[in-house]
Amino acid sequence: MRRTIALSLAILGCIPGIASAQWTLRPFAGVNFAAEHGFVDLDDAASRAQPTLGGAVGWESAGALGLEVEFATSPKFLKGDSGLVESGRVDTYFANASWRFGPATARFRPFVAGGVGVARVTLDDVLDAFTSASNLVAANAGTGVIVAAGPRIRVVGDVRYIRSQYSDTGRSGLGEANVAWWRASGGVLFRFE
Repeated sequence: MRRTIALSLAILGCIPGIASAQWTLRPFAGVNFAAEHGFVDLDDAASRAQPTLGGAVGWESAGALGLEVEFATSPKFLKGDSGLVESGRVDTYFANASWRFGPATARFRPFVAGGVGVARVTLDDVLDAFTSASNLVAANAGTGVIVAAGPRIRVVGDVRYIRSQYSDTGRSGLGEANVAWWRASGGVLFRFE
């Protein structure tokens, strides 16, 4: 088994596009806006812009393709200032692919990206009337730009639309559970060989 793995890595290392590929790390911060959902929103929090934080680990080819695993959290997605909601967060876990335009040496590279994963919605109210946790299959799609800031550092800005499937709500709402929103974010991409 070890020989097979070693041989596979040696062969991949001989392919020019793979040999010059990079591993990436991308922390980011942003804001969610224009949210829609099927949960009881006691604080009317989803109608306001909400902060989000996240990070991604990925791989990018020497050409245009990029792959990454991303995690993001929005701790106040369904929580406002009324005190009725103790926790109203959305956490997302995505496997994404991106396609960059222009030559690899360009300072500015626009890209399109998208992926699939899970949106975990956790609602905890003070009366325990609508408390629930839902895992919803979700997808995202968007566009952005990568700006070279050094040989191994890039600044990334993007806008994505995120939407989940519909699911039974139970105590957490009056209809079907779902979430959808826009996310604008910026971050720094670190590249490693």
